[in-house]
Amino acid sequence: MAAFQINRPGSNAGSLARWVGAALGLGTAAILMTFGGLAALAATTVNLGTAASFAVLAGTGVTNTGSSTISGDLGTYPTAAVTGFPPGLVEAPYTTFAADSVALQAQTDLTTAYNQAAGEGPATTLTGVDLTNLTLTPGVYQSPSDGSLTINGPQNLTLSGAGVFIFQTGASQTLVTSTTSNVAYINGASPCNVFWQIGSSATLKGPQFIGTVMASTSITVGSGVTVYGRLLAGTGDVTLISDTINASTCIATASLPTPTATAPATATVPTSGAGGTSPFVGAGVLVTLGGLVLLGAGAAMGVIRRRRFPSV
Repeated sequence: MAAFQINRPGSNAGSLARWVGAALGLGTAAILMTFGGLAALAATTVNLGTAASFAVLAGTGVTNTGSSTISGDLGTYPTAAVTGFPPGLVEAPYTTFAADSVALQAQTDLTTAYNQAAGEGPATTLTGVDLTNLTLTPGVYQSPSDGSLTINGPQNLTLSGAGVFIFQTGASQTLVTSTTSNVAYINGASPCNVFWQIGSSATLKGPQFIGTVMASTSITVGSGVTVYGRLLAGTGDVTLISDTINASTCIATASLPTPTATAPATATVPTSGAGGTSPFVGAGVLVTLGGLVLLGAGAAMGVIRRRRFPSV
């Protein structure tokens, strides 16, 4: 005798409940993503766009005294002033871009990257403004009360572990390091994954600093400082004194830009302070829509199943 299984109302209800539950779960996750509720979304790498090839980028010019060495592109926009090269050196295969369309695009992409870094979170609020003698693991770190940050030495700030580090300050706030300060990295940490979002200006006195500094205004580097990373200034200048700025390990040379003689008329600059738009807002909206689609599909399937398998 053949046996036939009949889908009873209870089975249909259970199936529909599972569909609704899954859809609501996805929708909830999407809403949390949209409004910054998922800690897993913190400390994602900052997309520098075309600014990634620049070791030094300024708004109102680059000034060098002495034998500074730049391993990465050097650029400035909108002001074309680049002084002190030579004796400063931009190492091959890197190039200088002064007030051209390449520097403009890099500044535009810096704006986007700055705002992404400012919008990352949730952030851990540091207990003090001085980072000396701290050992930190990957994550997003915010200065107390959106204030300034310092590294006073002689002990190191140590970054430990593979992952992304983002340091945030508020509007008009600064980063200042002393002549005895070092930033060290261990246990898989990389200068390429360290980002400093500074609401005003940065002053680096050395002797060693790591990461990409994105300063809304200007960056000043003391004498004989080695920076493993990038110095990217929005509206102001970058000043060097016999320094070494090495971004080469973070740059894919195959994608380096080529010089061009023309430039569009205007560029945007980074907005001051933390709190920019998170890049996950758009993704969260898309996933939310996807959850709503699944919710509708689940309800529709429940109706179809009831019509095909009426209760007996």
